[in-house]
Amino acid sequence: MQHNQIHQQRVDIYQWFSQLLFRELDEKQLASLENDDNRAWIVSLAAIPGLSGKVKHFERSLTRILRRDSRQLELAADFASLFLLAPPGGVSPYAGHYPHTTASAERQQMNVLLIEHGLTARENEPSDHIAIQLALMAKMVAKEEAVSAQYYFLHHHMMCWAPLLRDACLARDEQGFYPQAVNLIVSFMREDEQYLESLLMDDFYLSSQR
Repeated sequence: MQHNQIHQQRVDIYQWFSQLLFRELDEKQLASLENDDNRAWIVSLAAIPGLSGKVKHFERSLTRILRRDSRQLELAADFASLFLLAPPGGVSPYAGHYPHTTASAERQQMNVLLIEHGLTARENEPSDHIAIQLALMAKMVAKEEAVSAQYYFLHHHMMCWAPLLRDACLARDEQGFYPQAVNLIVSFMREDEQYLESLLMDDFYLSSQR
């Protein structure tokens, strides 16, 4: 895949999952998940190394929820029981609730980063929400921020807690739509982290040869 294609794919993935995890999906958004273009795009993610099995599980969970009679209401209930209940009843989607940091420290840093990149927290949502971090990563990729900056944010702000979020979601409901969505995006983030790391190593090697 050419650099431009990889670049656009990375933007699309981060943005798509940001929108998916921000709030309950309405019927219009659910209908869009049914269209052929969206389904083909989801299937295409299986071509990314390490994602094939995760994409299949996500596809199956998506098919199940789209067949529900009251799919929008039932999926909204799934979202609320998973993300809107305080732990241990639910799973926190906020970075500041995990051991690597505190809510005040993470939100302070995120607020600065959002301003730097021309973004604002949506609907008064705290800035350390997983969806907002994904949106910021999409923005950094779209603006072609330095690889080192992208890697730093992904490694130090997201991958230090996102795997814990994934594990907690899967422990709650291994077959559920939202746990499988989190599982897929965190798996992509791991692959993306390795991709950025390889670019940094290439840059280091080239600079050492000069």
